[in-house]
Amino acid sequence: MSKKLFLMLSFVLLVSASKVFAMSSTNFLIPWDNVNSGGLDNASSSNFSSRDTLGDNASGTSTSSNFQLSAGYRAPEGADTLTLQVRAKSATVSTAYSAFSNGADTVTVSSVVGFSVGSLIAVVENTGFSQLVAVGRITDIAGLVITVDDFEGDDVGMSPAPAGGDDFVYPLNSNSINFGSISAGTAYTSIVGTSVLTNVSTGYSVYILANQELQNGSAQVLAGVADGSVTLGAEEYGAETTGASAFSSGVDIAVTTTQRVVQEAPASTGPVSDKIGMIYKLSITSSTNPGTYSQNVYYTLTANY
Repeated sequence: MSKKLFLMLSFVLLVSASKVFAMSSTNFLIPWDNVNSGGLDNASSSNFSSRDTLGDNASGTSTSSNFQLSAGYRAPEGADTLTLQVRAKSATVSTAYSAFSNGADTVTVSSVVGFSVGSLIAVVENTGFSQLVAVGRITDIAGLVITVDDFEGDDVGMSPAPAGGDDFVYPLNSNSINFGSISAGTAYTSIVGTSVLTNVSTGYSVYILANQELQNGSAQVLAGVADGSVTLGAEEYGAETTGASAFSSGVDIAVTTTQRVVQEAPASTGPVSDKIGMIYKLSITSSTNPGTYSQNVYYTLTANY
């Protein structure tokens, strides 16, 4: 018996950084303004430079357990920044590949149709519950060779010349996963890539939280993985993370209404650009209740203040 399951992914971005009010019109933009008593926007001498303001009220940094406020005219110049991008595997575009280079950050594909510079991609070797995944952001496309900024995930262990006919490259450009009509005895997987850009020196964490269990219209729930591994032939649903910044990498976790960390980075001395791959996995049995199953998964990025 086949069942139709649908998994919808959405995300929320929470920024623990300064907030600035801006004014704009059709032709002009003032990112921030301040009425003050003096100062020089750019002062310099042979050996020094200074940006100063006189009369700023309540400027400086204020912190609490969970938030940080950078106040004042100069705040945007030194404010912490946090950017999160979450994209799922395309449901319509994929291509086989013939060569993969972790050192050169390149992959040679059969077709570049549907791929574009600046977008995320996922390279998958040996599709299935044990598949290897590398995520990168495209920086160049020359002929059939795609170059990325840096592959992150299982890239170190991937073969330079894949074989077996189950190796593919996908653009990550969707906000949802659709498993379609599924059957017992088959392993179903899909990929979600996350990309974090930040200069927060105290580190960051990315969390996931589902609005409900993966369930159908009759509130019948598809069982979440409980033993750390989604197994073919059992009724189980979960996700695995991979990448240097992935939390509990290599362990299949249940995606539920309990919030949990999937990506994190410790304190750093400079800006970071991190990516992970999340492999969503699904298996059913002949006794799994039929219906259309759905779930929203929210991704939240916070600074570790």
